[in-house]
Amino acid sequence: MAKKTRKAAQTLSCNSPTHNRLPSGVERHGKALRINFMYCGVRCREIVERGEIDDLSIAIAARLQQQVVESIASGNFDYLKRFPDSKTAQRLSQTEAGQARKMSTVNSPRNISRMTVAEGVEAWLKTQCSGKAKSTAANYTSRAQHVLAAFGERCLADVTAQELQQFRNGLVRSKHNPEGLSPKTVNDVLTVIRGVWEDARLNDITNTNRAGGVKNHDLAERSAADPFTWDEMQRLLWADPVHLATARMVVCNCWVGLSRSELIALAAEDVDLEKKKLKVRRAFVHGEHKSPKEKTRAREIDLLQPAIELMREILLGMADTLAEEIEVTALDNLSISTESVRLLFRNPNTSGPWSQSALDRWFKAHTKKAGVRYRGINQCRHTFASRALSHYAPREWVIHQLGHGDDQMLRKHYARWMPSETGDVSVHLDAINKTMTSNWTQVSQA
Repeated sequence: MAKKTRKAAQTLSCNSPTHNRLPSGVERHGKALRINFMYCGVRCREIVERGEIDDLSIAIAARLQQQVVESIASGNFDYLKRFPDSKTAQRLSQTEAGQARKMSTVNSPRNISRMTVAEGVEAWLKTQCSGKAKSTAANYTSRAQHVLAAFGERCLADVTAQELQQFRNGLVRSKHNPEGLSPKTVNDVLTVIRGVWEDARLNDITNTNRAGGVKNHDLAERSAADPFTWDEMQRLLWADPVHLATARMVVCNCWVGLSRSELIALAAEDVDLEKKKLKVRRAFVHGEHKSPKEKTRAREIDLLQPAIELMREILLGMADTLAEEIEVTALDNLSISTESVRLLFRNPNTSGPWSQSALDRWFKAHTKKAGVRYRGINQCRHTFASRALSHYAPREWVIHQLGHGDDQMLRKHYARWMPSETGDVSVHLDAINKTMTSNWTQVSQA
């Protein structure tokens, strides 16, 4: 450790007592301190202090972690120079060098005209996945495998527009291809196709984007909503006393309408029962907390009375829970902030946040125990939307509660009219009539 780093850290720690909770990005590793940070999409951990752990060593580690994060953000981080004995640094350095050599060869004037589809896909993925959410990057990478399987070793310039159209037609599930992909999945593959051949056009490998005329499949506009009934909600709530806390969260969401990833990331600090409000500030996706994927998804919503009652029980059940620091990736998918929160919805087997797959498995078993026909846990969100619209709630209010920018998703997917919920229509018509005609003055004829 450089002396100047220790001297600088001395001023940060000389007046602060040792805390059990370490600064964000600093953790104990046996009798050592290590820092963690994200680099090239990889979570990296490096030991920075060995021996006695005190205020000074903690302050030094925190300062070094901050310096590393800042240098990564500015593009000036030299991993191998900073940690010359690190096996991770050596491995990533070799990987970067190999990629640089490969891209240098691909992009040289002598070879670019003969770039293969595999090389084009790799270059496109590298550009598109930078700064994207993990789920988006994973989806691109998965869909690209179909393109590689069909054209990988061929040159971009040799693939014709007709071949790309035939590829599109042969990929989809049909009478002649019952094992094919769904139209939606094929459309995702076509996103890769159009992107790769657009890059080929921009690099003068081809004169036009040969995939430009390859159109998406039309998707049937079918509602995904299959809402839970009153009776089913009661069964889900009381089916398993051992997991009552989890069941409360699930049923509460039938009155709130969060997405699964938003529900998993919900914290006690987001709830204001006095004001009957709930703030949606983060989601939990692919093992990381992150800001909502769209600005409209960061919102403050209203809590209906059943949600308030369930949430009050949930908060009472976690009264002794201590806050923990979590890292939240910002909307740019690059910068990270820390929050001290008490997560409301935890996996009782791990005490950590639910993974989506684990929650889905639990819910499937829970519906069977409750005697409820199985539908995915996201149907709680659909239940809220369907019940609200069936009770003539204003569409604008429902759209805001769900976090949508307009009514397109609501109209196509999120709500289903529930005749059993409408009650006496005349009551609603009377209310509408009173509201709409309150300022009307009848003009009598002489």
